[in-house]
Amino acid sequence: MGRKYMNRVLVTGGAGFIGSHLVERLLSVGCHVTVFDNFSSGSIENLASVKSHPRIRIVKGDIMDLNMLNEEFRDVDTVFHMAAVVGVKKYVENPLKVLLVNSFGTYNVLEAARKNGVERIIFASTSEIYGKNKNIPLREDADRVLGPTNIDRWTYSTAKAFDEHLCFSYMKTYGLKITILRYFNIYGPRQESSEYGGVVAIFIKRVLSNKPPIVLGTGKQTRAFTYISDAIDGTMLASEKKEAIGEAFNIGSRNEITILELANLIIELAGKKGVLKPVIEPYEYFYGRSYEDIMRRVPDISKAERILGYKPKVNLRDGLKKTIEWFKKTCKCSAR
Repeated sequence: MGRKYMNRVLVTGGAGFIGSHLVERLLSVGCHVTVFDNFSSGSIENLASVKSHPRIRIVKGDIMDLNMLNEEFRDVDTVFHMAAVVGVKKYVENPLKVLLVNSFGTYNVLEAARKNGVERIIFASTSEIYGKNKNIPLREDADRVLGPTNIDRWTYSTAKAFDEHLCFSYMKTYGLKITILRYFNIYGPRQESSEYGGVVAIFIKRVLSNKPPIVLGTGKQTRAFTYISDAIDGTMLASEKKEAIGEAFNIGSRNEITILELANLIIELAGKKGVLKPVIEPYEYFYGRSYEDIMRRVPDISKAERILGYKPKVNLRDGLKKTIEWFKKTCKCSAR
């Protein structure tokens, strides 16, 4: 399929962590890119390398504004819907916002795409879809296993699952050409390092500030982390393959590690071994009582390998080195 559907592109959440890396890649292959972002969590600094590019437009807009989406989706070939309310702490602090923005925002994106004849939609979903399913590695057709509805931790999973149902329904009802990508624990330069960010960035910022990483629970819970360039590779492949239309794909890595091992590895790679060691705290320390963890999360990526030709290239050790170096250059970390 190639560039046919990749000439005029719009990226919702294009100033965010994953979105900004995607924008850079799209520009590098010759696309005209509109960044659509409300800058609530994204940042213009994330687009510093490309904000003056002749083929980029940066629009401050909100996916909750259907009229504005309709205006911006005119003459767009492909939409990458990356905008979302993300971050476990946000799930437990403001579950209503997580539910409303992630569900109604996606509905608006699909409606605007339908009305304006957008050729392709790539929807950024999440590994959270699977909940606490213990059948590891997780396949795309795995059952969703969630906790009770009074546990706010499951609001994001529920909203994103609703979004996926919307995507499949819009394909069936209106013939929209949609591909769903379920990202597994993406990390790398520009990841949010505040308490609302990802665990890798939070750990790195603390270690570079000479503070011990705080590991919640037992530390034995595992994840498979995916470096940002691998995630973008998978996203681009999904947007170009005709065979990807109507499908959902896991985009991730098979390399499983415990969170305690991750903390110790970051300490080692940052040159703080023997100086710092992780501190174990209960989940309530950070998330309060409305939280339930997932003990293992590892993807089966054979479908993405077979259909997309996807293959993660960056191992965890090398990816962490690159991420730590970026934080050393950009993060205002206090070493006191």
